[in-house]
Amino acid sequence: MKQTTLFLILAVFVSGCAIGPRYREPKMELPQSYRSYKTVEQGEAMVNMPWWKVFNDQTLQELIRETLANNYDLRAAAARVDEARAQVGVTRSQIMPHTDLTSSVSRDRNSKDLYPWLEPLTSTYTGGFNTAWEVDLWGKIRQSIRASKAEFLATEDARRGVMVTLVADAAQTYFTILELDLELDIATKTLKTRSDNLDLFRKRFQGGTASGLEVARAEADYQQTAANIPEIERQIAIQENKLSALLGRNPGPIQRTATLDKQSFVPAMPGSGLPSEVLKRRPDIMGAEQMVRAANATVGVKVDEFLPLVNLNNFVGGAGERPSKVFDSDGYTWTIGGDVKMPLFQGGKNVYNYKAAKAQWQQSVAYYKQTVVTAFHEVADALVGIEKIKKVREEQEKQVEALKESAKLSLSRYDAGLSSYIEVLDADQQYYSAQTSLAKTQGSQLIYYVQLYRALGGGWQPEETKK
Repeated sequence: MKQTTLFLILAVFVSGCAIGPRYREPKMELPQSYRSYKTVEQGEAMVNMPWWKVFNDQTLQELIRETLANNYDLRAAAARVDEARAQVGVTRSQIMPHTDLTSSVSRDRNSKDLYPWLEPLTSTYTGGFNTAWEVDLWGKIRQSIRASKAEFLATEDARRGVMVTLVADAAQTYFTILELDLELDIATKTLKTRSDNLDLFRKRFQGGTASGLEVARAEADYQQTAANIPEIERQIAIQENKLSALLGRNPGPIQRTATLDKQSFVPAMPGSGLPSEVLKRRPDIMGAEQMVRAANATVGVKVDEFLPLVNLNNFVGGAGERPSKVFDSDGYTWTIGGDVKMPLFQGGKNVYNYKAAKAQWQQSVAYYKQTVVTAFHEVADALVGIEKIKKVREEQEKQVEALKESAKLSLSRYDAGLSSYIEVLDADQQYYSAQTSLAKTQGSQLIYYVQLYRALGGGWQPEETKK
């Protein structure tokens, strides 16, 4: 009995050692700066700002809150986190002894030739506690626990990644709706202008100072603008339905009061040290690294399968010829023992399992590095977009003002008989087209900021509770 106790104590101490590769963070070359990123503004960097400080529009904030509360993709992601957390408990349970309450009954027909002293028919009843314990000598179970924990943390990062996507998608869709609202407003006002021009040409035609061709051209321009309005309304409805889906609602209109030109979306740009901040903030990068950790631990599990497996088991209970005698003092019984299994030949199963685990580790490392490269790529695209779209907007604003004046002067010249109707229609068409292009640019400018915020990994921070 002393030897058994000593063996158990030794097994516990030895099981603290885990055989397998140590985890090392994958090394890769990180960029020191971003292409076309020259301006560093003062103030709190966007990378450190939660969404309720980045998106100042109150309506948008309420929409984001509703999205985070009701979106079904986020609920599914949260359930996956719960599943992974429970799986950690399942894996951890393997390191503890397992005890079962057991009972059995058997009836035997004994051979008279072999056992002439026994009754021809005998019954055996047993009941008690059966305990089994796999001694984690080489750390196989501990490595499995590490892998399970890393997978759990990866699901938590994946949930945060869903939040990032939802916040960005809600904001981007909202700004797209505002941009289409502005296009609709421009088209409606242009339709009024072209209606006035058509009335002017008709009056001049009736007075004999204009041709039917002028009236036909003016009417064609009017109908073209009128046809644009239902198309814009269709696009607005599609975007509203898209946002409704993010909100967990049935398709329907989205209430809003803001206009695109009144959006105060000018957060400070990130300063120096941006590459390392991306690594710290983006949930997909953190999740990819956790999967590397899990794959590394799994390799350790497969290494341990080449080593001896030690199992301890014992039974404490009673046995008797009748159920009433099972728990008598004379029926008390116990057994204690164990076994050691050393894999010798299994057709190469352990070798191939190890090779497969090694290949999975290599895949996870490659995926992690690709995720990092993609992150830098997305940040760089957003930064260059913000930088260039600002210049585009400045030039388009000047163009719109110039074409507005041109349309006004061309109409005055036409009234004075100094120009043809072609000049009036051409100036009006250019003015309408320039206004629409500027509206699209204004929407794109806000969307580039949203894309930068998404690329930096913002949007998953829990909102501050008001006291």
